[in-house]
Order: sequence, then structure tokens, then C-alpha cells
Amino acid sequence: MGFTLAGRQYQLQGGQAVLNTVKGRTQLIMAVRDVQSKAQIAITAEIPAGALSGAPLELTADFHLVSAVILNSKGIYSFVPQLTLARDSFMQYVKKEEIATDELEDDPHDRPQDRLAECRHGFSEQCVKKMHQHRHKRKKVRVKYSKHGPTWVNKSREERIATGDGIMREEKFRDTSFVLRLTPVVNGGKITQITGSFAGVMLYNEGMNPAVKLPVQNGKIDLQVHDAR
Repeated sequence: MGFTLAGRQYQLQGGQAVLNTVKGRTQLIMAVRDVQSKAQIAITAEIPAGALSGAPLELTADFHLVSAVILNSKGIYSFVPQLTLARDSFMQYVKKEEIATDELEDDPHDRPQDRLAECRHGFSEQCVKKMHQHRHKRKKVRVKYSKHGPTWVNKSREERIATGDGIMREEKFRDTSFVLRLTPVVNGGKITQITGSFAGVMLYNEGMNPAVKLPVQNGKIDLQVHDAR
């Protein structure tokens, strides 16, 4: 992988791309660590379903989950989307509802023995009989359990951004960007290589100094793929 950063050209040797699918979501991880160049880079992207057919594809942080980090002797350059959509798959919850019916049952909190003369001297046979006859009733309650999800499940991306419903913002990454263009190479039904390019504006941190935004340009990708799917 190669790129231009802060006026310096990097050409990193080695590295590998890994494809991994978990619960129907395919993630691509591309990473190179070059000891001689004293630099390393990692790019992670979630690939849309069916996109790895061999045709070129473009992933932008505005519409896809793309992140990147570059480390060199000067510091750390990082990028994550400034705005992402919250997922709902892990936010499903079960709600318990109690529904009153027209059926009656004994009130478990009622103490008829406290108000019956027959029970003033203990639980005699007459007391127990009167207790059954004068026990207060209440409406029987049925319990219903139902699954619920977040309010944004059926909203489009545009609606969620407009209303702020179900979105997450990383304010420190405001005015950053990242574009990733990929061309998978398919052999025997398997993706064996990925070529492509990338560019963007990343956040640069050096020690305790305030973060600044710097461009990464002329990014080149040519990696062998380990397909873990």
C-alpha cells in the first residue's frame, strides 16, 4: 500500500487483506506494517451485501462504515465517519404488559379475618368458612410479552439525519472525509486480491498537542486476500 501524507510519499511492503462475515455483515480489513518505513496503516470497511462480485466499488464515509488509521514516527492519523447510523439489531427488547380481564380472582392482599367477628378468637371452622365467603375479589391480570425495537427502525437515512433519531456524531471528526475505491480480483469463485485507491482528510494527533486535520492523497492498494468467510 502506498500514499502521500504531509508531503511525504510512503510505499509500504507486505500486508494482507482479510474478509470476514459475521451475522450476514462482511467486513474488509486491510493492513500493512513496514518496519523499514517506520509506518503502518489499517483500513476497515463494511462491504454492502453482494458488492464483492468482481466489479469496482466505491465506499464513502457519508454512506458506509469506513475507518482508517496511520501510524508513523510523528504521530497518529485517524479517521472514522463523523456521522453513523445506530444499529437496531442489538437494541431489541422485550416489554411486559399487564392486561386486566373481566375474570375475577381472590385478592391475595385481602385479610378478611381482620374484619370478621367469627375470627376474633382464632381460626375456627366457622372463621375459615366465613373467610372464603367474604374474601375480596379483583380483576384477573393476564401478562403479555412483546418484542420492541428503536423508533428509527422504519425511517430512511435522510429522515434519521433530519430528525436526529438513531444517529451518532463524532464531533471531533467534523470536516474530515474518506473515499475508498476497490476492485476485487476473483479466481475460482474466491476473492484472491484487492486493488484500489483511497484519499481523504484525517485527524492528526502528536503527543498532547491539539489535533489538526491533514489530507492523505494518492493512496494505492494491491493486497492478497485471506477470505475467512
